[in-house]
Amino acid sequence: MAMVVKNNMSAINTLNVLNKNSKDFAKQLQQVSSGMKINSAADDASSYAISERMRVQIRSLDATLTNTQNGSSMMKVAEGAVSSTVDALRTFKAKAIDAANDTNTDSDRAIIQKELDQLMNQIDDNALVTFNGKYLINGSLGGNIVADQQDAIVSFMSFLDSNKFVSSTDSLDEAIRFASSGMFKDEASLINSCVNDVKKYGLLEACGIDLNNDDTGSITGLDAGGEKTKTAVTVVPEEKTAFGGNPTGSSYIRGLQVNWPDTAGDAMKQAIAAALDNEWLTNCMQLVDESFAINFWENGTSVKSINVQFRSAADNVLADVVQHYDGEGVTTGLDLRINMNYYNNLDLTDKNGAVVGNPDQLYLDRTLAHELTHAIMAANIKNFATLPKYITEGMAELVHGIDDYRKSGIQALANDTDTLKSILDGSTTPTDDSAYSAGYIALRYLAKQAANSEPEKSAYFQIGTKASQTISIGLADMRCEALGLVKDDGTTVSVATQKKATSAITVIDRAISRALKQQTIIGSIESRLEFTAANITTAHENVTSAESVIRDADMAKSFTAYTKANVLMQTAQSMLGQANQNSSSVLSLLQ
Repeated sequence: MAMVVKNNMSAINTLNVLNKNSKDFAKQLQQVSSGMKINSAADDASSYAISERMRVQIRSLDATLTNTQNGSSMMKVAEGAVSSTVDALRTFKAKAIDAANDTNTDSDRAIIQKELDQLMNQIDDNALVTFNGKYLINGSLGGNIVADQQDAIVSFMSFLDSNKFVSSTDSLDEAIRFASSGMFKDEASLINSCVNDVKKYGLLEACGIDLNNDDTGSITGLDAGGEKTKTAVTVVPEEKTAFGGNPTGSSYIRGLQVNWPDTAGDAMKQAIAAALDNEWLTNCMQLVDESFAINFWENGTSVKSINVQFRSAADNVLADVVQHYDGEGVTTGLDLRINMNYYNNLDLTDKNGAVVGNPDQLYLDRTLAHELTHAIMAANIKNFATLPKYITEGMAELVHGIDDYRKSGIQALANDTDTLKSILDGSTTPTDDSAYSAGYIALRYLAKQAANSEPEKSAYFQIGTKASQTISIGLADMRCEALGLVKDDGTTVSVATQKKATSAITVIDRAISRALKQQTIIGSIESRLEFTAANITTAHENVTSAESVIRDADMAKSFTAYTKANVLMQTAQSMLGQANQNSSSVLSLLQ
């Protein structure tokens, strides 16, 4: 090799090797010191980007796990408040049962009522529980909750009863939304859904209407989720034949003053009047109260008297309740008109009001239950007369059930859903009584669908890393008014008398069912959050493992590479020193 002094190529080559070894040493030192084989995008651009996305996912999973845990804590607070309400309602029912016993005087019941008032105050206090300043069960995170099919109709009736809207159309839309917990936003959505489902699935699956059994389809009967089969005979339960007597003047029956006509000289009219006075009116009004939680005792009832009248044979209606309205749609008078054209030949040995020789004639007690539903609704619901006919008649049919009596009409509408929709929409005015059957179908559909609903979803738990990955929840209003213990007009559940105490038991049972359903919903959310937390933890582990494969250094391998780079760097440094000495050998030629 030529001896040169200007360009020491050996030193230059060795320096390049040294620089390369230094960079490699620095890289291996960084991996060993950081524990990562990728420390910047320059190390591996694509792997670095994938790893960073995974790190974002890991951080997001950490946040969602925290959200889930906080949500679970929130649900535990809500569960505690509802549990306290259930405890109060348990005591509430025991006190009501005590008050219903006639070993107590009304003075005793007044003392019990004071205890119940305090329990209602406690229930309202429970509803004010908060989590992080947010109210949970006062209705701000949900709305109404219904326990079963009957409770859905009770909610529907209670909303109409509250008279919150000037327009009956607005009131009906909101009542449907309220009763269905937001499942149907208005009347149109209910009708469309009902017609489509009846056409697609049939009466039984869509509405729960079974036309082939003994149950009449009463809202309190077995078909609608009740405990007992209600037949044509048992739906209005008389204990004895009640035809004996001759009521005159006035009677007070369940908060209603009944004004009697002069029936002298007419044995059949006297028999009917006596039956009305002895059992029929009491049992029918109790049936309406049990079915819809509406009665003549309420403070907001505009009329608390009714005139019983007997029509001549020329009349062509069975029995009719006539309402007289003032200019603001409030009922000012009620007449109960019995048409003797149909009921002039009753079998006075049949306590239900059967017509001799006409077994297909509707029992008079069932007709009365139907008409008294109109009377009580008219006395409590503002603008009652402007409600659609299918609503007013359908509600009355729900009380005593009608799928045994109108079987052919109900089935005909189910087979012809275009006609069903036309009647419900009001685009035609039926000349027959098809609005009765159409209303019955629509309201049974509302009841069945709403029974499976949950409170409107008003709160959301972000439990995923994407915007759409949420758990929506609805916590119902658990205040006394929402539970039915207090009416909108201020009427509270009362045990002031034996009859009121008996009615109160039904109201309390309904409130307990609502509270227990709320507990079930909260429990299901808690369970879901537990599964969600477990899933997030697993996902966090798996994504972390995947990110580790990409980014983390194999320390044994890294130490081996580090040692190699360190030795090579030191070797290059030593050789650079030797290479720099090569040029000095030229000086020997100059000596």
